[in-house]
Amino acid sequence: MERIKDTTKANASGCNNLHENRFKILLFIFRLGGLPFKLKSGSKINAVYSATLIVCFYITSLCIFMDTFVPGHVLEDAMKKLRSLIGFILITWMHLSFR
Repeated sequence: MERIKDTTKANASGCNNLHENRFKILLFIFRLGGLPFKLKSGSKINAVYSATLIVCFYITSLCIFMDTFVPGHVLEDAMKKLRSLIGFILITWMHLSFR
């Protein structure tokens, strides 16, 4: 019975390793964006990096929103800025979904 439990643990860790290898690039991109997926322990550096990234991102989003709609009397400039604002809104939605 003990041997069966040991093999299930071995299979589970092998499966985890397989997922880690298979999605290595995607996990790297998520971690680069401040989302600590499948990390064994979150370091203090990762927490500081994540907090800084989040603050900078939301301040940039707010600035793009204000730049688009506050002085927006020229339609062509507003439409150019609106494209970047829509991109930031989509990234915000994905970030909040993953968090």
